[in-house]
Amino acid sequence: MKVKTIDDIAREAGVSKATVSRVLSHPELVRPKTQQRVQKVIDKYSYSPNHLAQGLAGTPTKTIGVVIDELSNFFFIEVAEGIDRILSAHQYSMLLCSSKWVEEEETRLVQSLIASRVDGVLLASIKPQSKSMELLTKANIPFVVLNCIPDDPSLSFVCCDNKKGGQLAALHINNNTREQIMIITGFDHQTIEDRLEGFNSHINTTDFIHYTQVETQQDGYDLVPTLIKERHIDTKATFIFVTNDNVAIGIINALTNLNISIPDQVAIIGYDNIRVSAISRVPLTTISQSITESGEIAATNLLKLITTKETTHTLIEPFLVQRESG
Repeated sequence: MKVKTIDDIAREAGVSKATVSRVLSHPELVRPKTQQRVQKVIDKYSYSPNHLAQGLAGTPTKTIGVVIDELSNFFFIEVAEGIDRILSAHQYSMLLCSSKWVEEEETRLVQSLIASRVDGVLLASIKPQSKSMELLTKANIPFVVLNCIPDDPSLSFVCCDNKKGGQLAALHINNNTREQIMIITGFDHQTIEDRLEGFNSHINTTDFIHYTQVETQQDGYDLVPTLIKERHIDTKATFIFVTNDNVAIGIINALTNLNISIPDQVAIIGYDNIRVSAISRVPLTTISQSITESGEIAATNLLKLITTKETTHTLIEPFLVQRESG
């Protein structure tokens, strides 16, 4: 579908371009019936005004929009590094923005990128089916979904095989018997659900403890006193699977400050293999999903999609990185 212009909206609604502009910027100045008629057409085509390239619709901007979930998360920064490496080599610029794990913000950012006439979008979608994907499809903007497998099989994606990653974590723990086993998860997301499913399918026991909504390195650090009080991890030999390296590093820092031995007393395995996991106070055993390479693959696949319209599905193979934490 051709991207609609303000002329197209005005023509279909039977009004002037000025009226469409007023509906978008000062709807209170437009009669309610006219406003409703214009808004209906705007909604029909998911139209957004073009603030940066008026009159240049269809002209390549050599700009790619990148929507990630969290700027403070090393995982997404390393993904963005891989993206930039490919885009720079092909003389593309990158517009990087963060949804902050808020679906409405993700939608707003995508609307802004469409209005900016980007040539394509790399979208770390919060959900496997979202308004932002619908907007990009309707606007005929090529896009590749990152860190999520969309429900629509016609859409391109790059994502780790998180079920396999969860299985690897479980198998590693099975080979290191402890008095108690814990799993600690953060944001509600498809990737975490898949890691849990893989873990549950291969762990040797159903008697493990699950803590949820532990989302940041600080959250991991702050959780340790609770684990000592409620689960006696300072006296009961424990193995913890943390589905995010940032949180795992926070736990390591707190345990180290309390002189609780890692891995003799508490063993820890993380997920992601961000760079700092190798140089944390106790180097972190983790499941790697080749983060920077994932960004490179996503950018490469998007450029291919722009030129050939070829859909790609890429599952990144995870693997265990054994270090000193467990």
